[in-house]
Amino acid sequence: MRRSRRWSLSALAGMLLAAGAVVAPATAARAETCSTSLPHPDGFGITCLRVDRHPQADGSELRDITMTSTAIFQASGGTPAIDPLARQITVRIYLPGGYDPARSARYRSLYLLNGGGDSYDEWTTKADLVSLIASVPGHPYDGIVVMPTGGLSGWYADWAGRTDGYFAPKWETYHIAQLIPWVDANFNTVADRSGRGLAGLSMGGYGTLRYAAAHPDVFSVIGAFSPGIDVRAKPAQGTLSDSMWQAGASIAPLDLLNGKFRVNKYDANGLPVLDQDQQRLYRLDTLFGAHTTSVVDGRTVYDWPSANPATLVTQGRYAPFSGRLGLYAGGCAALPPDPDHPGQVLYGDGDDPAPPECAYSTTSPANTEATGVNEAILGSYASAFDATLTGLGVAHRYCYGTGGHDWGSWPADLVDFLQYAYGTAPPRCPNA
Repeated sequence: MRRSRRWSLSALAGMLLAAGAVVAPATAARAETCSTSLPHPDGFGITCLRVDRHPQADGSELRDITMTSTAIFQASGGTPAIDPLARQITVRIYLPGGYDPARSARYRSLYLLNGGGDSYDEWTTKADLVSLIASVPGHPYDGIVVMPTGGLSGWYADWAGRTDGYFAPKWETYHIAQLIPWVDANFNTVADRSGRGLAGLSMGGYGTLRYAAAHPDVFSVIGAFSPGIDVRAKPAQGTLSDSMWQAGASIAPLDLLNGKFRVNKYDANGLPVLDQDQQRLYRLDTLFGAHTTSVVDGRTVYDWPSANPATLVTQGRYAPFSGRLGLYAGGCAALPPDPDHPGQVLYGDGDDPAPPECAYSTTSPANTEATGVNEAILGSYASAFDATLTGLGVAHRYCYGTGGHDWGSWPADLVDFLQYAYGTAPPRCPNA
């Protein structure tokens, strides 16, 4: 049975706060000072506050580093309504069994970006990351995994605007300019593109595609699970807008109780603007900067080209990842029958487009006029993204399936991605 969502898609516009049993550490956490655990705890705009170590039964370790960053938050447009402005954030790091900080062969790193409404610990509370890594056939990935905080609805952007409380996060600056060099300074990693991968689910899948296009010199392997792809689509804009007024710049659940973290447009009298089209544009402009317009399928739509993977892919921005790009999405209406095995369905092999049985469409009224996103809509845009990559000759693995937007699908996606990106691609996709 799939784990149900704690916040439904309709209630919180596609955000990913999903229920799941907590995967308990193998032993009790061991707290250490930053200077005891790390050779360079402060630097690159980061100040380390605390380290908690969670040894695992297989000899691996989950290490939580609580820190502050000069990029989260910054004053914007006025006097910030929160004090202190710098907020504690946490990064969870998986260290493989036998991790040796002095090993001559440096370790690869994989950055896992969280989905909306969730946090750095999602892969170890809603899934068992340690067991998933161990389950990959041939154990091709023996590196570290970095699970950073990305905000409940930060959308992996350096916000162009501000919250109602006159502050804003710079998530891209934190992740790319601060956290990555900080990790390389404190762990025995391959400190260049060749050893660094990036993956994420839903909002984190969108972040993966956005960061990859903007920073091809930083990552060499990318995996996107149920990603947001086209910000021109009305369902996507509805999801983005709703997340901004419901969660805004919130990092922790308690932030949701503070209206100063939210994003709204106000009139000259200080009252919220009632026109929802104006609110939607204001909130997306807050995230991505001033909008433009473009024509899609004969319709004039609002666009943010530099933040839109569906536009970036047409510019060839994913060519640097050819042969090391994994794309996964569900929502397929039905899989075709397997001609060699009566009564069974045929899963994709990672190289073919989605079959007609999936009924994917980016132009159907259900997908162009919907006010919120579901996995069928995400799957439709992933199918179109796959077709564009194929047309441009960008080698990649594309897996479709009937799975939903939930933790019943994403663990299998990660295992498949690790096997494909670091070992030998499986002959068949999981039912994503």
